[in-house]
Amino acid sequence: MIAGSAIKTFDFFIQWHLTERCNLRCRHCYQAGKNVEEMTPEAVKSEIDGATEMFQAWEAEYDVKVAPSIHFTGGEPLLYEGLWDVVAYARQQGYGTALMSNGCLITAEDAQKASGLGISDIQVSLEGREGLHDSIRGKGSFAAMAKGVEELIAAGNRVTANVTLSRLNCDLLEETVEVARTIGCRRIGFSRVVPCGRGKALLESLLSPQELRNAYQKIASLNSPAYEVSSGDPLAGTPMADNAAEENDLTLAGCSAGFSGVTITSDGTVMPCRRIGLAAGNLKRKPLREIWASSDLLWQLRRRENYHGQCGRCPHWPSCRGCRAVAYAYSAARGKPDLFADDPQCWIAEETA
Repeated sequence: MIAGSAIKTFDFFIQWHLTERCNLRCRHCYQAGKNVEEMTPEAVKSEIDGATEMFQAWEAEYDVKVAPSIHFTGGEPLLYEGLWDVVAYARQQGYGTALMSNGCLITAEDAQKASGLGISDIQVSLEGREGLHDSIRGKGSFAAMAKGVEELIAAGNRVTANVTLSRLNCDLLEETVEVARTIGCRRIGFSRVVPCGRGKALLESLLSPQELRNAYQKIASLNSPAYEVSSGDPLAGTPMADNAAEENDLTLAGCSAGFSGVTITSDGTVMPCRRIGLAAGNLKRKPLREIWASSDLLWQLRRRENYHGQCGRCPHWPSCRGCRAVAYAYSAARGKPDLFADDPQCWIAEETA
């Protein structure tokens, strides 16, 4: 299903939500606020071993080099007791590691630990200038985040800003990039708001297809060798012009759900994506390798014939597939949940409908 011999090194990530607990209550948060039992650090380490066995089997069976990484997050990961213990274990097992935090709780001691462990990237959340940021994430959150970034940089860490893009901040892209640069972030990325969890209240703040297209054109124009400005959104990599694409069913890039990444939540639930919120299995009942190989949900995501409307027919399907989380959340908000619906913000689908 993935382009076999075209890929010599297969980058695969695990987004690991160690806890659902958080010190903030952001307006766009995908969480529903439920308290769930957390895996112990020893249990997390055991499942890291299980993932390692899966990757080793892939290398032996498919003659491909796997480059695995684990992105530790939450909730707020700094509220998880044993965070640095599991990060250290992942590093010892050869994983690239990243930390995804709101930045508010980072101390000088945390910053030194992160630096000593060789975490490749620490991502903090940024929504724009201080007033806008605080209006979305809570009063005082900008100052606390900026202080956390200061501590991280002082300890030698590389820090990335991540912005949740919506009508709340889409007109301030250049200003937001400058804010990130000013507080010391080495680069900045943009991702779309997904109208799930508390984010359901922001359904009307989703950008229209043409607004999103304009935003990604602006983001591309702000990118430079001196300062990286980008987005990992599948649509951001879709040609802005009506360029031809080769028709095939081999996946090369695009939405990672079911293909090149997986989410593990704090209770061991495995999901194709945290913002989709659908379970493919649970590590308490099956090992990750078995879930990845046998989950009906994951196999549905891998089969082009399951995709509806313009998305299923689009020549860019192998390198895009839209954002399945946005498609699912948007269709659910309209009373007809459909994981394989058109991405409602895709300009190509809009123009060819």
